[in-house]
Amino acid sequence: MLEIFYAVLLLVLATIVANTIYPYFPAIPQAFYQIAAGAILSLAPLYHHFVLEPEIFMLVIIAPLMFYDGQNANPRDIRKNFGSILSMAVALAILTVVLMGYVSQTVLAGLPLALAFALAAIVTPTDAVAVSSITTNIAVPERVMGMLERESLFNDASGLVAFSLALTAFTTGEFSLSSGIKHFLIVFFGGLLIGLVLGAIAVWARVYLVQSGKDSASVIVPYDVLVPFLIYLAAEHAGLSGILAVVAAGLVYSVSTNQLRLSSTQLQLVSRSTWTILTNILNGFVFVLLGVSLPTVWVNIQQDHTKSLTTFITLAVLLYLVMLALRYLWIRLNWALIHSDKSDRRQHALIGALSGVHGTITLAMAFSLPLTYHGASFPFRNTMIFIAAVVIILSLLVPTIVLPFILPSKQLPVDPDDVVRERKALVDYATSRLAQENPDSAAATQTVIEILNSQATNERPDRHKVQGLLNHATKIETQTVQQMADDGVITQAFAARYIRILVFKSQLSSHNPFVNLTLWFRFVSHRVRHGFSRRFRRQARIRKQQEWLATHDASPEQRAAQQRRLALEQRRLPRKRQHNRAVDQERRADYLKIESTVYENVMTFLTETASVENQAEVNAVRNYYNARHRRFNASDATSEAQNEMFIQAFQYEYTYIREQRSAQRVSAAMAEELYQQVSTDQMLYMQEFADAD
Repeated sequence: MLEIFYAVLLLVLATIVANTIYPYFPAIPQAFYQIAAGAILSLAPLYHHFVLEPEIFMLVIIAPLMFYDGQNANPRDIRKNFGSILSMAVALAILTVVLMGYVSQTVLAGLPLALAFALAAIVTPTDAVAVSSITTNIAVPERVMGMLERESLFNDASGLVAFSLALTAFTTGEFSLSSGIKHFLIVFFGGLLIGLVLGAIAVWARVYLVQSGKDSASVIVPYDVLVPFLIYLAAEHAGLSGILAVVAAGLVYSVSTNQLRLSSTQLQLVSRSTWTILTNILNGFVFVLLGVSLPTVWVNIQQDHTKSLTTFITLAVLLYLVMLALRYLWIRLNWALIHSDKSDRRQHALIGALSGVHGTITLAMAFSLPLTYHGASFPFRNTMIFIAAVVIILSLLVPTIVLPFILPSKQLPVDPDDVVRERKALVDYATSRLAQENPDSAAATQTVIEILNSQATNERPDRHKVQGLLNHATKIETQTVQQMADDGVITQAFAARYIRILVFKSQLSSHNPFVNLTLWFRFVSHRVRHGFSRRFRRQARIRKQQEWLATHDASPEQRAAQQRRLALEQRRLPRKRQHNRAVDQERRADYLKIESTVYENVMTFLTETASVENQAEVNAVRNYYNARHRRFNASDATSEAQNEMFIQAFQYEYTYIREQRSAQRVSAAMAEELYQQVSTDQMLYMQEFADAD
């Protein structure tokens, strides 16, 4: 069990690493990073001689992915294009298996015809996940992309059924065309039927749970995640297509969208986020597993048939070219029924042929070949797995290279960089208004501003700019403490101690050991000058009072008043304090005075300095001072004020969008994107506020 845990953990880490590197070099499809991460991971002893368990792979990875694809499919679009689905996912798939089966037997001498058909069935299914991976930044025509997505939903079942029939024919030595067709129809349409029935039951049960008050995320979300696994297992135990069953169930969920929306906003957000995270991880798993498996396949091939390696690669290339040509002709002759205009049909045929990418199902079927046959190793098993792996890599590599020359880059409704820039401006407007309208609640205001700024952008602050702002804030602290000591608000000794600690922290936070050292000398010289001058003036007043008492003949009342003033001045002379609890309390009171005044002055500086360009840097410094201030000034009143200010800030953000749109400074698409972001932020905050209460 511990080995399984480590194996899964490493696969997750490899997926995360690949997904982390991808944004730095987005020109290369994400799938290649994941395959490379898996290949590196295969060097670990845990993955030596790694063998993929196809049943677990199909259940744990393919079932939820296909269910999610079905959920996001458009039922109306599927009904409208049902003829195209049958053409691509059934007719073309069967024709491809038959044609490539004969090609495989012709090229690879000694390969039985049944295994040749099994190999053809393995490399026939296309993969929507892989297609999306290579077309992320490319504008694929809508008709072609829709055809590819619909085809990949259903041609997996065609490939699986054909593969099962071919294996049965090889292991039993018997094959009947009529019984094969009958078996195909039962498995195909039976999988659809059981998926529709079980999907309807799953939707009814979910609606019942919500209506009966059991609509918490801890109940509904696990229920939704378990549904595809249960339906897949039920269909497979009935001898039907589990893949088609989960696709059909997903379509039922898609049709029942209005019913499923009758739940809390929080539940919908949590459910959507959970499925997004789950599918992203599983999609990465597919290609990481491929990368982990390839070295084992390579070693096995070299041990079995080293001299025939060139033949295997040639056959893989030939199979890929045959599929490419067949798909091109099928779409070019309009047998795909996507109703392309004649002027676009040639281009659509080329794009549709190149985009027939293979991945998950091909990999699963290849590894599901039996290990033994009549007590010996299953014939041609490693060969077929190797050929399938080469076909997968070719189908990923060729369109990655060719499609960017054929198709333009994808044009988004709004440029992401423009969205980030407008979001920064929006938050800057809201925070400026918030600071202006709430001058008496600095702590609550700055906390709200900090949170809003952190939501506006996730860019990393410039370290040098942050250090410059911190240096300036430190100068403000020094000047504030200096002024408070001059005014007698705090003692000189405590001011000196505060400045020493401040300068020490400044040295620790800077790579330059002399940074802010001038602040210390400036403060010390000021304190020396101020201390001497103040002591000198006080001593001069005492001497004058003593001379007045000695030289003037005053009344007893006047002499008593003058003596009281003299005693007061003498008491004000600096003297060494005794360390006791009262002194500690006084020091704490002095620190709180300093901290409060410093916080207000620094926040005023940051508010005046903040702009769209330095939001990240200002927020980093604001975060530091807010955290320090909260340690000494936390209160329920501040929390209540923050809640009111958040509502106020969201209203300012809406006002900004409305004003920008009215002035035609932003497009309708940009305004819609900003409205959606602000609405999401407000909805999440209100939900958190409700939970806190």
